[in-house]
Amino acid sequence: MSVTRTRALALKQTGGGAFDRDNRHIYFAAGDSEHYPPHVLLATNDLLTAGHERKLVALLDAGHKVLLDSGIFWLTNQYKRANPGVSMDEALSLAPEQINGFENLYARYVELVQRHGDRLWGYIELDQGGRDNKVRTRARLEAEGLAPIPVYHPLVDGWDYFDELAQQYDRICFGNVVQAPAPVRLRLLHTLWERHRRYPDLWVHVLGLTVNEWCLAVPPDSCDSSTWLGPLRWPDVRIDSALLRKVGVVDRGFAYDLDQPAHPERGRTACCLMCAQTVEATTTVWSLARTTREQLLGQSPYPPLTDLEERTP
Repeated sequence: MSVTRTRALALKQTGGGAFDRDNRHIYFAAGDSEHYPPHVLLATNDLLTAGHERKLVALLDAGHKVLLDSGIFWLTNQYKRANPGVSMDEALSLAPEQINGFENLYARYVELVQRHGDRLWGYIELDQGGRDNKVRTRARLEAEGLAPIPVYHPLVDGWDYFDELAQQYDRICFGNVVQAPAPVRLRLLHTLWERHRRYPDLWVHVLGLTVNEWCLAVPPDSCDSSTWLGPLRWPDVRIDSALLRKVGVVDRGFAYDLDQPAHPERGRTACCLMCAQTVEATTTVWSLARTTREQLLGQSPYPPLTDLEERTP
């Protein structure tokens, strides 16, 4: 067994019986659709009732790999709307006890994980309230026998916390990307990749990132977004890509027809199927491109640090 694999097994193993460490570069599709690609992100807030939970069961039964999100983003958005003048960052920084509905969300999250954890790909911790509160809530979850994936927020947590998590856990989630402008987002991803090189056995899932050409140069291990459903929301601005790079707008004739949602070829169901197939194709291209690059260069996704880099603080 390799040194890297031995070290990985020595770390705290996050939960999810469907997780496969050897299957890197995965794009999880978030959002409500009639068709889904193989990898799906579902949020706890979308599974609050037994009827909603049947959707999760159906996806698992069909062989989909499901990453369960905590629903904290939804909860803090509710708080923000109920408290005008409070920003999203301010809402996210509040302690769990200050957020209405946190305990109900927590209870439902635990219930879902206890019932389906062995079939999930993973489940993301309830990351409410900043670094100290995240640690406290995670300890509470772990005391109940759960093994959530910790969430790291680079803009507020400090890089020492990244090292702390990387030295303890086999997987972490990386936030602060979805609302960042493009230059900040690229800088975050590049810094993440450089830090990742110190922990090549660590799995990093980037929250709110659509696969694009950046993922070839500074690849995360996995990511998620809801932009794959863009053709349903903005049918006139459908953009396609080649080798993960945006290349232009697809002709209007390929777009979802809002006036004919039941049309067999241009209705909602057909559009959902097209979107799911696009995500699957994108994931395949990403994996093949990264594998080919690694074979040609003889280099891992996270090449080891040089002696000089090791000596640099």
